[in-house]
This record gives sequence, structure tokens and C-alpha cells, in this order.
Amino acid sequence: KIILPLIMLSLGALPLYAPAQDSSALWGKKYAEVKSSLLAAGWVLAPVAEDETPMTEDYPEITCGNGAMAICSVGFKRDNSTLALVVESIEQELIVTGEY
Repeated sequence: KIILPLIMLSLGALPLYAPAQDSSALWGKKYAEVKSSLLAAGWVLAPVAEDETPMTEDYPEITCGNGAMAICSVGFKRDNSTLALVVESIEQELIVTGEY
């Protein structure tokens, strides 16, 4: 169960599933690839509140908080599961850096 995802990860491929219990395989990946993989696996974007500030025009689903400790995040839902990912701009690329 663990070996195949590790092989796929080492080859640079994202698994077509992303269990909410362990999103660490997504960390360090480009957001566009993660989003595409999650949508293909049946996840949908969580709605964004009107008062939230989008990180970029290209990805309005990624919103950022305010203040020194603010993070930018995006939410996904599938069935009864939710997945909230932290996204950072690193060298002009949007990268998934964690989950909260």
C-alpha cells in the first residue's frame, strides 16, 4: 500500500487519489498539478467566502489571511472528507507546502 505511492512520488507522478488522512505526498508539488490530480480523483473545490482575498487572479480559490502569520490556503471536498492545503509562492511558482 505504501510502496506504490512512494514509487509514483519518486518518479514525479502524483497519485490519482489523495486521502485526506495523509496529504504529505502532495507537499512540495506545484499547485496546478495537485489541483488537476485532485479534481480527476473526484474532489471539488470548496466554496470561497466573499470577504476572502484571492492569492492570484488565475487561482481565485486560493485565499490568504491577513497579518504577519497569515497563510494562503485552498479547500477541497469529496464525499464527507475535506482537505485544506497551504499554498506558497516560491520562485514564482505556487507550491503546496502543507495541510491544516
